[in-house]
Amino acid sequence: MGTYSGRIAGRGFPALPRVWERMAKRMRRYGVLCAVLLLIMVVTPLLAMGESSAQNPDSLSGGKTAASDQNGSTGEEGTMKVLRASSNRVETMSDLEYVIGAVSAEMPPTYHTEAIKAQAAACYTFALRSRNEQLKKPDEALSGAYLNDDSSQHQGYISKEESKEKWGDKFDTYYKKISEACEAVVGKAIVYDGEPIVAAFHAICSGQTESAQVVWGKDLPYLQSVQSTGDRLSPDYASTLSLTKEQFSTMAKKLDKVSLGDDAAKWFEKPETSKAGTVTSITIGGQKLTGQQVREAFGLRSACFTLEYKNDRFTFHVSGYGHCVGMSQYGADYMARQGSSWEEIIKHYYKGVEIREL
Repeated sequence: MGTYSGRIAGRGFPALPRVWERMAKRMRRYGVLCAVLLLIMVVTPLLAMGESSAQNPDSLSGGKTAASDQNGSTGEEGTMKVLRASSNRVETMSDLEYVIGAVSAEMPPTYHTEAIKAQAAACYTFALRSRNEQLKKPDEALSGAYLNDDSSQHQGYISKEESKEKWGDKFDTYYKKISEACEAVVGKAIVYDGEPIVAAFHAICSGQTESAQVVWGKDLPYLQSVQSTGDRLSPDYASTLSLTKEQFSTMAKKLDKVSLGDDAAKWFEKPETSKAGTVTSITIGGQKLTGQQVREAFGLRSACFTLEYKNDRFTFHVSGYGHCVGMSQYGADYMARQGSSWEEIIKHYYKGVEIREL
C-alpha cells in the first residue's frame, strides 16, 4: 500500500489520504441530500393516503364506495347498513359480508351448496330491494340503516364472530362453505319486470307453498303457490300443541274480543283453508280470525293447522314452519340433492322471474 501511494505522489498528485478525505466530505453531503429526497418521496404519498382514508372510511371495508364515487354515483352501491338489535347501532359493511352473515343466520350450513346459493340470492335480492326503498324514502325507525337483523321484520344477520360462537369447532368448515357459495352469487339479483322482488322464504311448507295473496292480502305475480313435495320428508314437518281448557282460555285472551262460554266444545268452529292448507278463517269465541292471528296467539309453527277438542283437551296439528310464502328452505335443499341448480330452485319458487347482474 505504501509503495503504491509513493508512485501516485511522485507523479504530481496530492497525497491519497487527502483525496479520500475530500471525497468523504462530498459523499456525506450527497448522502444527506439523498436521504432528504427519499424521505419526501415516502412521506408525501402516505399523507395523501391517510387523508383519503379519513374522508372515505368505507373504502377500507371492502365495499365499492371509492370506485362508485369516481363514476359519479351516490356512493351507496356495494354497501349495506344494518341496524343491530343487540346494540341498537348501525353497522356498515360490503354486500358480500352482509349476505354471508344473513345466510349464516337464516339457513343451516349442512344444506346442499346449491340450496345455500339460492338462499344467498334471496338474501341479496331482499337487501337490495330494501336499500333501494330506504334511499328513496327512509324509515326513521331504521336510524339510517337499510334494514335490521330481526327476521320477523326483515331477515336475520350474524357477524363472523357470532358465527364462531354458533358453530364452535365446525366454524372453519361451515364459514368456508357459505362464503364460497355467497361469492358465487352476490351481485346477481332476482328480478320481475326489471325490479328486485320481495324474496320471501321460510323453513318448511305444508308440501305446497302459499301465495302472498292468502297470507298478506296482496297479490304478487311471482309469489304464487307451488308444489314443494320434499318438505313432507323433513323431520320437523309436523308438530302438535296440546292444551287444557285453562291453558287454551289463557292463550285465547291474546285475541281481541274473544269470549269463551261454559261449553268448551263450542269454543271454536271448523276452519276454512286454502288449497295449500293455510287457515284463512276460523271462529274462536264468536270472533272470526285469520290463521296467522291464531298462530301468533298460540305460538304455532305455521298457520297450516287443524284444531280438535277431545277428552277435555285442545290439540293443534300443525304442518310446516314459517309463513310458507316464497322459497321453502327445506324444499330447496331437497331439490338441490335431486340435482337442481340454484337458478332452477329460484325459478321454481319465484314464478316468472329473471336473474340479472345488479
